[in-house]
Amino acid sequence: MYTTFIKTHTVPAYPKGWAYSTTPTAALQVTEGIIPLHIKAEQEAVYIRTARLRKTSNYNDINFNPNNYEDGTTSTKFHPAIFQLEGKIFLKKQFFPVPGLNIYTDGSKIEEKTGSAFCVKEEDITKYEWMVQLSPFNTVFQAELLAVKEACLWASKTNQQIKVWSDSESSLHSIASIDTKSPTTQQTQEILLKSTNIKLGWIKAHVGYRVMKRRTY
Repeated sequence: MYTTFIKTHTVPAYPKGWAYSTTPTAALQVTEGIIPLHIKAEQEAVYIRTARLRKTSNYNDINFNPNNYEDGTTSTKFHPAIFQLEGKIFLKKQFFPVPGLNIYTDGSKIEEKTGSAFCVKEEDITKYEWMVQLSPFNTVFQAELLAVKEACLWASKTNQQIKVWSDSESSLHSIASIDTKSPTTQQTQEILLKSTNIKLGWIKAHVGYRVMKRRTY
């Protein structure tokens, strides 16, 4: 009886020519949007070499120069006792132009081109413009932050009360935070701490100087 039961329930063998249909693991990972392990390892090696060791790397015929990327810090730069930016950065609501000099900053990325710029205006007269084209690998956040830093650096060399405008809330929040690890942000904080004539604020849109944005590229 036992022998008969086993024979009755044994799964029949596949006829000759039949086989299981299998899919390579790498193909399944690509289908699911998961980076295959060997590619992930190569990318991590390039990141370590470029960002940590500060050496030039090449991946898929693309050169990665460490000079094009921020060298992230490992700790905060300022002691809480001296980090006094209250009253210098306005985050909750946008403020309005004051008589005298106002600086409008901007950073953008269009068609793989990244640009950073600021414009100094007195009333409706443009007094000074600064702009630079960045690496295609730079982010909009980095471009916005760089524009604010350069604007603050320019303003620190004058004796006039100046308001620096940015439509990047993330940049302003980063500058207002003592916990930031970004060197560009920390450099901006240092300028603000040493200058009594600069205030930062948020503006909804940079109407009136979009021509400068186009010229940045």
